[in-house]
Amino acid sequence: MPLFVCPSPSFTALAQALGFSLRTDDPTISPTPLAVLRAWAEGTREAVCLVATQEELWSLRPLALFAASFGVPLRSGTFREGLPARGGLRASEWRTAQEGALLFVWNPTEAPVTGSVFPASENQTLAAGEVRIWAHDFPLGLSESYLGAYAGLVKSELALLTAHIRPDPFSGARVFVTGKPGERGEVALFNAGPGEVVEVAFSDTPAVFAVGVSQVIAVPEALAPQLFVLNETTWIGPEWRLDPAGSLHQQTYLAKVALIRGDEELRSAQLRFEEGTPESVLLNGVPITGSD
Repeated sequence: MPLFVCPSPSFTALAQALGFSLRTDDPTISPTPLAVLRAWAEGTREAVCLVATQEELWSLRPLALFAASFGVPLRSGTFREGLPARGGLRASEWRTAQEGALLFVWNPTEAPVTGSVFPASENQTLAAGEVRIWAHDFPLGLSESYLGAYAGLVKSELALLTAHIRPDPFSGARVFVTGKPGERGEVALFNAGPGEVVEVAFSDTPAVFAVGVSQVIAVPEALAPQLFVLNETTWIGPEWRLDPAGSLHQQTYLAKVALIRGDEELRSAQLRFEEGTPESVLLNGVPITGSD
């Protein structure tokens, strides 16, 4: 994986449940999303972060989701720096022959900069130190032909979370993006046919946008760390369920469990359901059963 964490022993199990890859060697990168993005943009293939708090762990989870779907160029691709950029921006790229490419654009100054990187974008304004990624030409999932599993994100100006093919019997791919409420942007997908573009708008709740047979799921930033894909059902935060057909449903059951701080002693908790037992119970996105 391109992103590893060295967590405190008190929440190693949580890091594993959230899908992180663990390492025990010396950390190399500060445990912030911006530091990890900047390291990748400057040619670091693997980022290893010492995570001291759960807040740091949750803040890095969107990048762990991203690396799971779009990390192939970081793992095995070729790095190129100094790509043509205007307006004071800098650009670099990790590229593979047939498994996608990542274009990184960042502002190395201490003030906002408006510039462009051909052909990815024009007139983009980046805050001081901000880093953006354009992911393109990624095959998603298995298929009888290369183009049948092909989903090229070529005009996406939005932050990508993760992606996968839709469960049988549905065709196409499913791509998750994140942004602030009120933000808009375009995503272009190619899946077993000509490319199609959809404009995505973010609000306080998740939304589904159709792109031919594929879907783009807009997840607000507040819920981005709490995205879990389990078998054929996707859970977004504590309240939303995305079924295989692509419909969002608000959950009937919602339990909020207080976090006990102060020591690393293992503790037990009991959940009581006064209106009947739900079909499934998830703790941090992981199904739990029985009394353990």
